[in-house]
Amino acid sequence: MRKLLMMAFVGLALFSCSKKDKVDSNEEPRINPIPGLGDNPGDIPGTAFVLPQGIVLEGTITGESLNPLCKEVGTGRFVDVYLILKNTASTAVNVTLPAGLTLQSVSGEDQNGILADSYDISIAQGTACIVKLNAYCANASKHPSSYTSRYTFGPICNAPAITYLLKLLKNKDLSKDEDHSTQGIIWMITDNGTDPEHSGTVWKLVKERIALLPNK
Repeated sequence: MRKLLMMAFVGLALFSCSKKDKVDSNEEPRINPIPGLGDNPGDIPGTAFVLPQGIVLEGTITGESLNPLCKEVGTGRFVDVYLILKNTASTAVNVTLPAGLTLQSVSGEDQNGILADSYDISIAQGTACIVKLNAYCANASKHPSSYTSRYTFGPICNAPAITYLLKLLKNKDLSKDEDHSTQGIIWMITDNGTDPEHSGTVWKLVKERIALLPNK
């Protein structure tokens, strides 16, 4: 079902492609295959994510439900994971999970996750906070997370198409996306199978769909 939905989105873009769809390199980036996303091999491009001083990850990032929760963030549906962040500092520490942060499947069989928005989590001195993170899927053809899934923090993806997409989504309230169209929009970039020469047509469709999302 997820794969069929993604193909329908991309198919609409292909239907209206033409040779005139050249991309202005100063504005819309070409949608080239992104390593680690979609069905593309390789490591996800980006900058390393580092937890702030005093905060440590206890155990692994898991698809297995953990309780009691102290924070739930994210608006994705397919990569739902739990992690324990412990504050070893002498004061409260704020943890920022930035837009573009990826979650990498340890097995390689589950979907990698990606955040489309930024979230702040304040962790009190000396406490361990169980966080549920609802990330978007970045590999439509793979399995959603399950109780057996294990993840690690991936990089903050800096592929030009992802960076541009996140910029377009920045002022949208994804928590009010009742049709869950954001996931389909992300697949149009991560699992895009069109010729990069036709990126302009895909971006046009992406922008049309983003325009329908409620603003913050």
